Amino acid sequence: MPIRVRAYLTPFDHGIDVIELLRQLGIRTGFGSQYLRINGIKVIADGSLGARTAWLSKPYSDDPGNSGRPNYGFDELMSIARRSSEAGLQLAIHGIGDKMIETILDTYGKLGNASMLRHRIEHVSVLREDLVEKIKELGVALAVQPHFVISDWWVVDRVGVDRARYVYPFRTLIDNGVILGFSTDAPVESLNPWETVYAAVTRGRYEGIELLRYTEGEVVSITEALHYYTYGSAYLLHEEHELGKLEPGYLADFIIIDKDPLNVSDKELKEIKVLETYVGGERVYP
Repeated sequence: MPIRVRAYLTPFDHGIDVIELLRQLGIRTGFGSQYLRINGIKVIADGSLGARTAWLSKPYSDDPGNSGRPNYGFDELMSIARRSSEAGLQLAIHGIGDKMIETILDTYGKLGNASMLRHRIEHVSVLREDLVEKIKELGVALAVQPHFVISDWWVVDRVGVDRARYVYPFRTLIDNGVILGFSTDAPVESLNPWETVYAAVTRGRYEGIELLRYTEGEVVSITEALHYYTYGSAYLLHEEHELGKLEPGYLADFIIIDKDPLNVSDKELKEIKVLETYVGGERVYP
């Protein structure tokens, strides 16, 4: 394989109880080689803001009779979480609406050991201040996708002005010491990491994104964006001692680029081009 793959499986697939199958096989988080590992279980617990199916605590501002919905009842979600933990499998639970995030945190709270396996929440798009405190208290990790700030250009219409300050609050999470990793959400979003870094640093300043009016204080520096995209994401994968840094003893995975991201304007970040890619010290691109 020319790249490293970390797989998260669905809890059920064509009538197969995947968690039980992995338990019987003795497969736990980190099983596999340096190139292919099974890391855990992925649960899509609610929908999206675009389709108005993400579960909010109050109705959508542009659809007053609708608050979205959960894809799992609490008891079912709790069962999946408990069985995954007992099998030694990391959980990555998709939660976009604030009510869904609250429910996931209640699940992790009852589980009691979320930080040990680094159970995490994917996306955390609408995040109330009280939920930030709970995330910090439980030691729950978050995987976030900064480019949503630009691609979800309509988000203020969905949640309204009063809730806009809760949308993608990256600076707040960093300042509160929350465990964080950046990612692209490809293939929904572009695979290009520099578009993600650009979005984290600018929050759509040059695209006229309305959300910036209410969340300008949530921007991050280029140094922070690079840290959470490298070491931060490696930590989410339990691989911070192998990946995410250019140091002796780490896997020699790196890219060569055409511009220094620390010495260009924020507007130029998304224009950075990858010239060469190395995996394990071997060139795999071009």
